[in-house]
Amino acid sequence: MKQIAVMSGKGGAGKTSVAAALIKLLPAVIAVDADVNASNLPILLQPEERIEEDAFFGTDIAQIRSESCSHCGQCQKICAFDAISISSQGNYVVNNNCEGCAACVWICPSQSIHTVPYRCGTQYFSRIENGYLIHADLNPGADNSGKLIAATRAQSMELAQTKNFGIILIDGPPGTSCQAISSLTGVDLVLVVLEESLSGLSDYRRLAKLMDHFRLPHLVLLNKAGIDSNVSTKLERCVADCDGTIAARIPFDPDIPQALARLETLIDMPRYRSEIEKLCEQMLQRL
Repeated sequence: MKQIAVMSGKGGAGKTSVAAALIKLLPAVIAVDADVNASNLPILLQPEERIEEDAFFGTDIAQIRSESCSHCGQCQKICAFDAISISSQGNYVVNNNCEGCAACVWICPSQSIHTVPYRCGTQYFSRIENGYLIHADLNPGADNSGKLIAATRAQSMELAQTKNFGIILIDGPPGTSCQAISSLTGVDLVLVVLEESLSGLSDYRRLAKLMDHFRLPHLVLLNKAGIDSNVSTKLERCVADCDGTIAARIPFDPDIPQALARLETLIDMPRYRSEIEKLCEQMLQRL
């Protein structure tokens, strides 16, 4: 089993559209959408069948039993997150600010507070034409995105072993946050989708440092290319300095977003199919 992560230093670089094209091109693949805050891969892949949907419980939160509460107010005093308030009925209740630290549980003299699992999101398991898609949605404002990504990846690895799939392709989140770290850890190769811009260059440098820390080899697809030759030269030098290899180039083309709006990927556009095929071949050779 080999794992490939498609990453970008910034949002809007074209990462998901490239990932979707590669997934469609591979003969057999388990696709993972690790961007749990904005899961867009299912939109382009259009899964044939949703097989399973599971609630994700990332943490525990406090809950107060009103019938045994002595109304001493100790829980409200110790809470560092202002998560305990008094309801209109005069009972102490826990609101959405709770971080699950359990300080109130320990201090309650009447033992009226306990912790319960809190649903942070939902995991989905679907069938696509050439394999399976695993993705998840984190509830708006919820924490534990890294834990949800780890759980989603673990599910994909278990499925790959059970179904004897050799390739897992991960569409990671943009940037270098803990979500990116959860998506990169343990992969065999990274494909960086790099937008030809100064902001793309700056964010690529940070992502390259992160990949170097984990000693991950990477290829680069230079997207929206051909706008500024000076920026292009800077990008090429930076990629070389970071031990990366530019494996493909996709020019700036207004037809691409129009194709995406029709749920078409780069392999559905004849002028770019050969470039994506060559990129896919290079990726498989590096595994």
